[in-house]
Amino acid sequence: MLARVAGFSIRKDDLKRDKNGDIISRKWVCSREGQRATKFIENDKRQREPRSLTRVGCEAAFRVGLNRKDGKWIVKEFIGDHNHNLVDAINTQFLRSHRTISNPDKAQVDGLRKVGVKTTQIMDYMVKQSGGHEHVGFTQKDIYNHVDAMRRSEIKDGDAEAALAYLCGKAEMDSSFFYKFNIDEESRLANLFWADSTARMDYACFGDVLAFDTTYRTNAYKKPLVVLVGVNHHHQTVVFGCALLIDESVGTYEWVLETFLEAMMNKRPISVVTDGDKAMRKAIKKVLPDTCHRLCSWHLQRNAFTNVHIKDFSSIFARCMFMHGNEEEFEKVWHEMVANLGLNENRWVTEIYGKRKRWAEAYLRGNFFGGMRTTQRCESMNAYLNRFLKIRLRLYEFVQQFDRAILRIRQNEAKAEFESNNSSPVLSTKLAILENHAATVYTKESFLKFREEMKNAELFFVVGVVEHLEEIPQSCIMKRWTKLAKVYTRSVPVNETDNNMERFVRYGSLSSMCNKLSYFASDTSSSFIEAKNEIKNLTARMEELYNYNLKGKKIASDGATGTNQVRDPNIVKTKGNPGKVAMNVQKGRRCSRCKRVGHTIRKCPQATIPQNAQPGYMGMLGERLPNDPSDMYIDWGELNNVRSE
Repeated sequence: MLARVAGFSIRKDDLKRDKNGDIISRKWVCSREGQRATKFIENDKRQREPRSLTRVGCEAAFRVGLNRKDGKWIVKEFIGDHNHNLVDAINTQFLRSHRTISNPDKAQVDGLRKVGVKTTQIMDYMVKQSGGHEHVGFTQKDIYNHVDAMRRSEIKDGDAEAALAYLCGKAEMDSSFFYKFNIDEESRLANLFWADSTARMDYACFGDVLAFDTTYRTNAYKKPLVVLVGVNHHHQTVVFGCALLIDESVGTYEWVLETFLEAMMNKRPISVVTDGDKAMRKAIKKVLPDTCHRLCSWHLQRNAFTNVHIKDFSSIFARCMFMHGNEEEFEKVWHEMVANLGLNENRWVTEIYGKRKRWAEAYLRGNFFGGMRTTQRCESMNAYLNRFLKIRLRLYEFVQQFDRAILRIRQNEAKAEFESNNSSPVLSTKLAILENHAATVYTKESFLKFREEMKNAELFFVVGVVEHLEEIPQSCIMKRWTKLAKVYTRSVPVNETDNNMERFVRYGSLSSMCNKLSYFASDTSSSFIEAKNEIKNLTARMEELYNYNLKGKKIASDGATGTNQVRDPNIVKTKGNPGKVAMNVQKGRRCSRCKRVGHTIRKCPQATIPQNAQPGYMGMLGERLPNDPSDMYIDWGELNNVRSE
């Protein structure tokens, strides 16, 4: 503290121990003591500019020694004079020995990180909270170093092992949690699938329709992410499970579907919607042969526009796809269209016609799709997840951020559930009795869709009479759209599965209470001083209790062998947008003169020097010859003049 007030930084220097290993002498010196070693200054093979010199041979020092007779420490040496200027009070925040992140600050940083707050935003928040950069006690670089150290400690046994340990912890807390993975020939993580108890419950209730798609750029290994989704009774997208893949082959998709069925007690969907990927199509045909497979209508229309360059073809194709006729009427309309537009020889038209049973409404009518014609729910889910999943996320971070995203989706479902059960819509049709019954049976969103049909139907009935019906027959009610479609005791969602979960919850509770205390105590100077003193005393007491408990804890061995059973995966080459490479791979520098890779314009062989050039000649780069007595430099002003000539 005295060094901070004086305006200099200190560092540990000499240390002496006795034969028992106990410290008997310790010396501290000024951080500007000594000189930088010559070998670091004279390094000719340096790749980057050396750090600025800070050591100036300052002799300020402080040494203490242990008096063996009474066990007290006494000052052996003290030199208080410095041979350099001391730092102003405003700049002591940059002195290394006076920068530290306290444990409470670390807890706050870790808590904000867990909810996706960026490191720079955390720093801005803590600066605002403490009243300025000079009062924080550390710099933004210190926070980055702490975050990096925490990430390294979390995956010290390997990224894949850390992610699997996280999922294993969830399985211990959730008896119905399911996860499965396989490895490649190098013992690297290949494919990983997981689904929690809520997802499995959702599939049991709404698993009649399944849609899935692949998204990219969600993790550092560029592993494709497959999210399997459906639609619930509130007409919201619900996640049944997800998988990270090693590739997008038929075999991999077969593994995903087989594992998915294993997790869902072998319950097979009635129908499935995909974007038409060839590998997906083959896997579905093998694993789900009795499931009705529908191709995404949006992708089909886009492909129609891309492959057939005839005006209005995409709109004509859409009318054929959604026409209300039967199979014979479709065939007639299709062949007439092909003949009129001269598309008999068009390869794409021929191929898509061969798949008509998977996209034409005339062939699909009678199958249940839950209102899904496209993979739009998958696309929307992928766009939503991209707000949480970034390309540089390691697997351990990925699974945690994915859980955070899913919790928010389920919170929206809980809100819709509350609104359906605790409010009633305003009746607006002439069939008030039936409409009221429908409002008590269906969820809010399902009722609104049902009422649109009812408004069309009431045009054919006498006002107030409908075959003497006061309720909708049970045989006409599809349970999956009703309020009773998903009746079970909803437990409080758990978003932490590590050993510090209870401590994290307690920390959050105390932080909330302290916020309220701070609000009231900051109103006047007297209340501020009183609260400050009480907090200081209570903090000292809690710190004493913390240290006491820390000494009493015993570290138990977890039986780790030191070798990872599952190694981290390799970076995957995907079909989709590869994006930027996650690892730091340097690209070859390209010369701006000759456009070749491997050198810059400074060393370009085309920038030749005339044979009669004298010392001091400015070449194409304004660079003086080596035998020029003046220092070598680049005169960019002269360079522009040379280029203009």
